[in-house]
Amino acid sequence: MAESDQLIDELLEADVIVAGVPMYNFGPPAPFKAYIDNIVRVDKTFGFDRQRPNEPYWPLLAEQHKRLVILSARGDYGYNQGERMAASNHVEPSICTAFAYIGISHVFGSAIEYDEFVDHRLTHSIQQAEQAVGQIARDLSLLNS
Repeated sequence: MAESDQLIDELLEADVIVAGVPMYNFGPPAPFKAYIDNIVRVDKTFGFDRQRPNEPYWPLLAEQHKRLVILSARGDYGYNQGERMAASNHVEPSICTAFAYIGISHVFGSAIEYDEFVDHRLTHSIQQAEQAVGQIARDLSLLNS
């Protein structure tokens, strides 16, 4: 429990959480899933009460206005909403679900695609991701000012 307590303390101290999470076989890597398993904890980041039959669970961090930034890399392409492989993307959706459960639902993100192709598409994707990160930084600075 000591590691979980430490990770939760770090999370509670942060205003912005930046998660670098590559796509491994359509989902996040096991170490990041373990991180989530350590920070989603009853009475620490979410509440639970059997006496509330219609809503026994509630997020404990919702009032803290934390922001989550997900930076990802994908070997293939087309994993964004509305694209050909969107239904196979279990990275951002699973992360967003877990963080929303504890009350962090203001999410920004950028992903690099085509890294298995190593051609002009990868170069372009990196440029787009860098521009998106710049915009995220600007957006966050406006929100925090």
